[in-house]
Amino acid sequence: FRPTKEPISVMTKEAMSSSKSSSSTLEEGRWKLNRLTEVYERRYMLRTQAIELFFADTHELFINFCGGTKVRDKFVEKLRQCKTPLITLPRTLNPKQVFKRRFPLLTQRWQERKISNFEYIMQLNLLAGRTFNDVSQYPVFPWIITDYKSEELDLTDPKSFRDLTKPVGALNSERLLQLLERYHDLDGLPEEERFLYGSHYSSPGVVLHFLLRQEPFTTMAIELQSGRFDCPDRLFYDVAGCWHSCLSFTSDVKELIPEFFTCPEIFLNTNDFPLGETQTKIPVSNVKLPPWADDSPHEFVRINRLALESEYVSNNLHHWIDLVFGFKQRGVESVKANNVFHFVSYEGSVDLDKITDEINRNATESQIQNFGQTPSQLLTSSHPPRHLAAKCWKPIISETLSAKRLMCYTPLKQFGGSRNKITHGPAISIQLLLDHIVVVYADLSVGSYKWAPTRHGKTPFYLRMDKIRPIASREMSSSRFALGVHTGSPVKAATVYNSPSIGSWSFAMKKGRGSLSDPPKDATATYLDATLLSCGYCDHSLKAHSLDGLRLKCSKRGGHLGAINCMQMDEEGTLLITGGEDATCRVWAIECPEIGEALIDSFVKTAEDQSANEILMCCLVLWGHGSPVSTVAFDIDLDVVVSGSADGLICIHTVRRGEFIRSLHVKEFFPPSNILAPNGDSVIGVRKLAIHKDGVFVAHLETGILQMYSINGVKLGCVDAGEKLNAMEMIPGGYSLVTGGESGHVIIRSLRNLEIRYVLDLSDYGPIHSLAFTPPSNSIQQFMFVGTADGSITISSPEYTGNNDVPDEFEDEDPGAAQYTQHQVVKKESKTWWR
Repeated sequence: FRPTKEPISVMTKEAMSSSKSSSSTLEEGRWKLNRLTEVYERRYMLRTQAIELFFADTHELFINFCGGTKVRDKFVEKLRQCKTPLITLPRTLNPKQVFKRRFPLLTQRWQERKISNFEYIMQLNLLAGRTFNDVSQYPVFPWIITDYKSEELDLTDPKSFRDLTKPVGALNSERLLQLLERYHDLDGLPEEERFLYGSHYSSPGVVLHFLLRQEPFTTMAIELQSGRFDCPDRLFYDVAGCWHSCLSFTSDVKELIPEFFTCPEIFLNTNDFPLGETQTKIPVSNVKLPPWADDSPHEFVRINRLALESEYVSNNLHHWIDLVFGFKQRGVESVKANNVFHFVSYEGSVDLDKITDEINRNATESQIQNFGQTPSQLLTSSHPPRHLAAKCWKPIISETLSAKRLMCYTPLKQFGGSRNKITHGPAISIQLLLDHIVVVYADLSVGSYKWAPTRHGKTPFYLRMDKIRPIASREMSSSRFALGVHTGSPVKAATVYNSPSIGSWSFAMKKGRGSLSDPPKDATATYLDATLLSCGYCDHSLKAHSLDGLRLKCSKRGGHLGAINCMQMDEEGTLLITGGEDATCRVWAIECPEIGEALIDSFVKTAEDQSANEILMCCLVLWGHGSPVSTVAFDIDLDVVVSGSADGLICIHTVRRGEFIRSLHVKEFFPPSNILAPNGDSVIGVRKLAIHKDGVFVAHLETGILQMYSINGVKLGCVDAGEKLNAMEMIPGGYSLVTGGESGHVIIRSLRNLEIRYVLDLSDYGPIHSLAFTPPSNSIQQFMFVGTADGSITISSPEYTGNNDVPDEFEDEDPGAAQYTQHQVVKKESKTWWR
């Protein structure tokens, strides 16, 4: 732990003593309470006298109260009396009680595979007091892989994985015998002071060992070693060697940190630090990776993360949780599991205030600070295992799903399609609700279908046309082509249906009180409360319509000086990003004024007259482009928005603070001889963007090229898509990219290298215009929805073997509702061009 500021004075209305008030050395700090989102009890030096505050703009604040627990509790009580619109503080912040309150829902979501193993371990770390703001209490993750020598890693072979039922120190039986012998030699000590391992699996030394190559940890590591780097032989320079050390030496039982699954940069000496060379004359610079990683840190992290989410780990992770956070952490069960660490590392084992001898006190403080602290114990009984994969939700495409198991259906009874006499144009946007599918057509008609996944009938879903109606604001402020329709101006059908002003990027849905991933108790609430957002109008506004009736609720420009070209909403339906002709992006709070008030900056507050109860509230302006913004993509969990413009510039900002991070230009990916567009123009615009939760994003250029980057700006891959794409999406919960364009083919690519894995031929229905996926939900399988040029909707899902039985709730449906056209999915190989 390293304090980042001098002691601060906490401003209260209470009178302070003259000695305190006269102090001029105290620094004042200010944090807006309307941004406060979470509060957690924390320890400092094993004392429960600290607190960690989380804010909507992603700032975190770790405060240690030197006055002890009573002062901390007094501060929390004062905090409860303040107005904090984004949070209601619980009666207790005790980690075990907080986990007990969250355990049923959090663990159920993990058991049902609606959240990943990585997400669940991070949540457990957070609840158990681990924090990124204290290196002595850094989040802890398990070693997963044991094979660091093979050219290829088989993630279906249990031998590739570490035994998660044992702590690291017990993995080597020969070393364990030595440790047990020493443990029994400590019979003269009280039972609670005997220990098996003198070191710990997580300590400042462990964290700085792994993060040596990245600041500020480099400076901290140098300070830990009295102003210099440690001996090169002891540095982290070989993953296989590090694993061998953890298996062999009695003093090395360290586990991993989250960055092993998220941050390739920790393996690279990008700052060229002089780390020296080993006694065997091996220079220490970048970390040596196993052969199966192809000398690529990004590939190593990708495979390590894939291993963490593998079936073996999913079936055994609860055993490791028992060791680190659960009932095997302390007491008799820890002895049986060979999981006993030095008693000073455990919460409540020592009271520093009762140690009167200064030498003993300093020694104990040094032990606590430098040799590791065990997380707070969350469970006193065994953690339940994860459910079997066959009984849980899974993505439509995964690393192991074969092509023959993907089925596609095009229902014949639809509002669109060549069979209908009334033509509404292409299905340019598909929005999904709990029990409805909402389709926006090119003539700005909005059609709704009632739908539900089912295990009965000929298809794995039920679909029925509900109603279709035009957007209510067309007469008030119409899109460029619709204006011609309503004023009687001659507009050709091709102009209407191929207008560049609108597309899938022009619509979004605020799903109301519930969503597919978090359904409400009342299933109709999502449809009745949902709000349809749209842009592309001639008055350059962003509009919000109620889905039930399509009544115009709000219309705002948000300060854009020109047309709004594109937009995207987060999964929760709270924040929206728009990109405009004025070369700026704007962050909006949708029907959530509390979030809007928390995020809004002084520039927007001064420039825009924002009401506290706004449906559409512009909060931030993102600068950096010099030409119109053509596409945006963002991930709320990463707090990252990526935007692309007509001149080929890609900018990356934070979402909640609006801070510029970096910019990239698509030309930088190509050799100088390959930077011209087919028409000879040197300007190559960015057409589409899609971002994955693992920090990878893909850009589709006007030339048809697909480029893949990390959010840190590293070039990862490039292929020629061979067409202009109208839709490009990441599969929720998967690791694949899905595209659709002018050729009428839906193409599924691996994010490993953008290679084509599967192709769905829908060319009979014309070009692809829109794609949508169901998120993790109560349904066991994921569905993909494809909108095509003739207005048809095609639904794809894993292989289904049904029957002709119809569930009771659908008995009134006519026989024609089950009619569909089935399509084949084929596997296709493609070469990848690498920079």
